Amino acid sequence: MLTSIGNAIDADVFLALVLVSAVTGLVRGFSGFGSAMIFVPVASALTSPQTAVVLFLLTDGLMSMPMVVPASRLCAWREVLPLALGAVLTVPLGVWLLVVVDPVIIRWIISSLILMLITLLALGLRWRRQPRLPATAAVGGGAGLTGGMTGLAGPPVIIFWMAAQNDAARLRANIIVFFGMTGVFNAAAYSVAGIMTAERIARAVALIPVYGLTLLLGAWLFRFASERFFRWLAYALCVFAALSTLPLADGLI
Repeated sequence: MLTSIGNAIDADVFLALVLVSAVTGLVRGFSGFGSAMIFVPVASALTSPQTAVVLFLLTDGLMSMPMVVPASRLCAWREVLPLALGAVLTVPLGVWLLVVVDPVIIRWIISSLILMLITLLALGLRWRRQPRLPATAAVGGGAGLTGGMTGLAGPPVIIFWMAAQNDAARLRANIIVFFGMTGVFNAAAYSVAGIMTAERIARAVALIPVYGLTLLLGAWLFRFASERFFRWLAYALCVFAALSTLPLADGLI
């Protein structure tokens, strides 16, 4: 069982974080998303939610930046920019909620929303026409809120874009660029809130080598995946995020 250990990290906990970083790096490199859904719930149990979101933001953000430039040539900027703007506007509110709201309440809300939305996608939800700008910005706002609050900015955006029937390469590029743009603002918001401490930064630096190597391996494996496999992997990751963050599952971790 994973237990909270306060400010100190012993050898067993650090090794567990290294293992989780390896798995999440592989997933991130392969799919372009999903790593927060694996890393944040486990790291929260090992340390704390605030520590988990900082560790993930720094390790993922720093190692994913080289992927942003190539992805920027493939992404659809008219789809990325409205979402990113909406996210930037709501990240501060999400960070404030992370600091003041009972984490159990937040986890119930997030898990319920993810399960509801992934069910709609599994049933074949697709946009019949291009979503309008206000709807797109609203989804971005939801991503900023959940990202600032839990480190899970991905589910609202991923589900939105997958419903639009983007091909796998374009969807992956959109997600990588979106996370690259919003990650910088998230880091600033965490710093202002006092969550981005020197101790947490040092922990993240120690995890970067493993995360980076497995991220590159995952990016290489992406070339061999079919689009159908990619989509169903994305569905599975979203479901995992919802179930792994349910308070009822705490005793099983």
